[in-house]
Amino acid sequence: MVEEELVSGDGWISDDSSFYGDEDEQEQQLSLCQEFSPIDAWRARSKDLNALLSKKRTMPPPDLFNDREGCSDSWQLGESVADFITRLPPLTTPGACYEWIWVSNPYRDSHGDSKWPKLDDFRPRGFALLEKSIQTRLAIQRDYRTIAGTVTRLLNQEAKLLEQHLYELATETNILSGKWMLFPALQDVTRVWRLVVEAVINNRLGPTAKVAPDDGKPNERLICVYTKDFRDKNDVLRVLQELFKMGLVGPGRGIYYKSDLYTLLDIYGKNAAEYGLQASLYSSQKMLAEAKLSKPSPIPQKKQTTLNGVFRSSDHMDID
Repeated sequence: MVEEELVSGDGWISDDSSFYGDEDEQEQQLSLCQEFSPIDAWRARSKDLNALLSKKRTMPPPDLFNDREGCSDSWQLGESVADFITRLPPLTTPGACYEWIWVSNPYRDSHGDSKWPKLDDFRPRGFALLEKSIQTRLAIQRDYRTIAGTVTRLLNQEAKLLEQHLYELATETNILSGKWMLFPALQDVTRVWRLVVEAVINNRLGPTAKVAPDDGKPNERLICVYTKDFRDKNDVLRVLQELFKMGLVGPGRGIYYKSDLYTLLDIYGKNAAEYGLQASLYSSQKMLAEAKLSKPSPIPQKKQTTLNGVFRSSDHMDID
């Protein structure tokens, strides 16, 4: 008998073979299967000594990684939040020394995988799309200026087409990050930044955050809280809800989310209308309201202290 026949089992395992046991054995096994209760089995397992001890075992520490390790403008692994704030106080660190002060999420997943952005490819192609759109808009205003309503309709169509092309380019070149923007007043910037740093390094927010250092001006400071993908609305909302739970977003004046593709193409609040675009992609008030309506239970609210000047409207889109 050749080896293939032995492997297939032909001729030595059949329905009549003792491999399955005799009739009494088969009936007993079927009866046990019918009487088996998963719920009772799990209840019994919960009282098992090994199951009880497993709850007491501590998990091994995660494999932490800081993509800005060794950068003097950033939080370092092993550095406490207090030491980091003392080393780089956002209120007094000169802007001449650092453009931004950074903190990165040390957990490797950081809420999603990201690919290396292709900035050198994105920016020239993005600016070319903007220039082409401006020329198209000028032609529409010139050729249809005497036809009522047509100019507005065609300009809106061109704006939507431009937005679509920019999103496709961002996807192709991996320019997908974006950020919620906070504007705490000077007297509150250290407290707000400390809360953000603690949340980032404890994996509650997104991949990174940054705060503007001292630029010598007596105004608010910008804090950007990043997410990996502006298209991932669920993750954008998750980060917003964390900011809400931390007391950094209130039911009154909202904050805004801006994609990095607009920042890299110098699209701000003052010039976005030239292309028929809006500088911000999401608003906290609208997103939280939509989330509240779509879920049976509302987002738990915490008692909040008043943050004077923390929340600014879209006129701050020019800052970043």
